Amino acid sequence: GLAPALQTREKRLHDSLKDTGRGSTEGRGRHWSRNVLVVTEVAFACVLLVGAGLLIRSFLRVLDVNMGFHPERAAALRVDPDARYRTQAEQNAYFDEVLRRARSVPGVSAAGLSDALPLGRNRSWGSPAKGHVYPPTQFPNSYVRVVSDGYIGAMGIPLRAGRDFSERDAPSAEPVILVNETLARLLWPGEDPLGKIMLACGERRVVGIVGDVRHLALEQGSGNEMYLPIRQCRDFSSVDLVVRTAMPPTDLAAGVRAALRPLDPNLPGNDFRPLQALVDKAVSPRRFTVLLLAGFAAFALILASLGIYAVISYSVSQRTQELGIRMALGASAGDLESRIVGQTLLLTAAGMTVGAAASWILSQAFSGMLFGITATDPTTFVGMLAILTVVSLLAGYIPARRAAQLDPMQALRAD
Repeated sequence: GLAPALQTREKRLHDSLKDTGRGSTEGRGRHWSRNVLVVTEVAFACVLLVGAGLLIRSFLRVLDVNMGFHPERAAALRVDPDARYRTQAEQNAYFDEVLRRARSVPGVSAAGLSDALPLGRNRSWGSPAKGHVYPPTQFPNSYVRVVSDGYIGAMGIPLRAGRDFSERDAPSAEPVILVNETLARLLWPGEDPLGKIMLACGERRVVGIVGDVRHLALEQGSGNEMYLPIRQCRDFSSVDLVVRTAMPPTDLAAGVRAALRPLDPNLPGNDFRPLQALVDKAVSPRRFTVLLLAGFAAFALILASLGIYAVISYSVSQRTQELGIRMALGASAGDLESRIVGQTLLLTAAGMTVGAAASWILSQAFSGMLFGITATDPTTFVGMLAILTVVSLLAGYIPARRAAQLDPMQALRAD
């Protein structure tokens, strides 16, 4: 709003009379300033559209990653043992009863316990193989999960080799451990890990190999992971019951709570949460950024289209006599449409050139937020430029169509 006011203040009367008059077109300065405004709007729209496109494609790539577990049809409930269960034997009896009651609920196909769910808190321990010596900078560490039998199945984590934990893995039995594929390859490259001994809470025999799970974030790999049987380990601060069902998890909440209430009336009643909520929480910051930038991009696209329409429409109204003369001299409606649409595309091309260059530079700044694509992803750039071209064509076609329908005689009589 300030630019036209300054332009009017500095404009002299004889300049205005020289610029405009009966039968002439609008002043060149005003025409140039409106064109610059449209080019700027298109350039900003291009930058925002490319940024939004990169983040949207990156967000979709994040959602498509193999998490290593299946959150669908699964839910978790906190079942920490209270102060009544002091000894390991008492805690194990409590866990056994929790699992028995949970598995007896109609609709539950699998149930297990864990001290840490994916995409939540994490801790790591040293996890060397017995008999191996490692340089200080290469000493292996692994994320630790203390779980019960049935947890691997309840989470949908694939068992690649060996066996899962069972009720036989009691404190008096041989200490055992499960490792993921990444840790197995690290400790015993080219060898069969089953039966090998690891040093984790003492010596433990590897009885199973499970698939990798993205425990830290969906964008990060799994890393080294090991699972200890809950009956042989007391190093945990909280315990979650995970149940898998064929029905919507929320429909199962009342049944699970009712089954566990006689065992512990103090269990939280509102802590039954679908595992999909863990995934949604993990991607919520990225989703918010995507929605915010997409909203700005859509708003900029609307402004750019309105700016193009306003400039072209006003230009047509100022060139009424010129267009009438062209039609009187034999120009067809199609020629006028093509000329006006060409003017629109010229402004759009100038804006997209500036915007594409700015987008290429600025996309490098948030390349760290991208996943699965590069900051110069050609599909995104071409797609966004195509959207801008289509919108510009539509914005320019409406006044071009109106100009093509002018009556030459009325146009020639226009002031």
